[in-house]
Amino acid sequence: MKINNLLLSMVMIAPLFSCSDENVAVNEVAIEGQMVNTKENEGKDVVWLFKDKIYARDTKFNIYSEKLTKTQWKKSEMIFVSGHGHNEFGHPILSQDNNGALYVLDRPFEGDKLLSLTKIPHTDSIAAIKNQSKWENYDLKQLPPFWVMGTNFEVLSDSTILVAGTPADDMKHVFSIINFKNQTVTPLNYWPDDDTPDNDESTFYKMLVYSNGTDVKGNGKGRHLYWNDSGKIAFIFTVDGAEINILSSMYNEEHLPLPTSGEAPLIERICGCSNNDRIYLLYKDSNCKGEKKEKWDMKDPFPMGNTVEVYDWDGVKQQVIHLDKFGQSIMLSEDGKTLYLYSGWDSNIYSYDLTSLK
Repeated sequence: MKINNLLLSMVMIAPLFSCSDENVAVNEVAIEGQMVNTKENEGKDVVWLFKDKIYARDTKFNIYSEKLTKTQWKKSEMIFVSGHGHNEFGHPILSQDNNGALYVLDRPFEGDKLLSLTKIPHTDSIAAIKNQSKWENYDLKQLPPFWVMGTNFEVLSDSTILVAGTPADDMKHVFSIINFKNQTVTPLNYWPDDDTPDNDESTFYKMLVYSNGTDVKGNGKGRHLYWNDSGKIAFIFTVDGAEINILSSMYNEEHLPLPTSGEAPLIERICGCSNNDRIYLLYKDSNCKGEKKEKWDMKDPFPMGNTVEVYDWDGVKQQVIHLDKFGQSIMLSEDGKTLYLYSGWDSNIYSYDLTSLK
């Protein structure tokens, strides 16, 4: 019997238990995955998974897409061209609403101005996505300069989106709501309480750490998830006007310890994904060989992990899953039955059948 199978059998026979903040027993399980065939998409970096379609970038920031299954990432096709011409995009961020419409928030290659937001009606056809006559374009150049955002944003309505970012002249915020039809920005009143000096340089650095490399997603019922891969922080919150209310923090950390100038980045980090029922957080503190990192290494700068914590939208831990491979990010299939682990450094993808855990 393989070691992994033996481990799985032992775990299933005698589950390990730990207590969450609510003193609920949480079982730990080990699961084996299978490698997804990605050979037809070499040189492309996976960034988003929406409705079982991967959206990936090449080195010139052109965007490609095609369907992902448990065994294959089909040969992808370019859907968005990088550039400054008509219906071209500089440095875009993608999202999808609950009805399947695709949104493209465009930023320039350089500078701090938002350029546009493009809405593309829901379709399962790559050809239909590329049909520019169906695109709805909203000019955002009249908005004030806007600093940084995460890897994703959440569509709140047919006119508003929630982003991790803030106007350049009002930096003491982490989140903002952008009305792309009215071209207005509402910074939300959340600024982590820590010992960061109250000066322009420290405020700017803190804003960058909390806004860059983050993800914001919702459950379709007014709750939102924030996580940040600069450290180990994730929480669930609601929005009431310009106020946010943090309902539950997944970790004890209430804020990110900001390294001073010259210090190495934090080793412990997380990456997440979710659907309307569950939240999955990948804990990363190892190198590409699966060895625990003792210090930051310039030659191997991005921590990897194989431990996934599963939460409900009340922030209660439901399960801990130990994957047999190490990776940098995780993605969830539309039906919630398959978890994908993306290695990043060698572009491998592994699929894990979550139905076997029920």
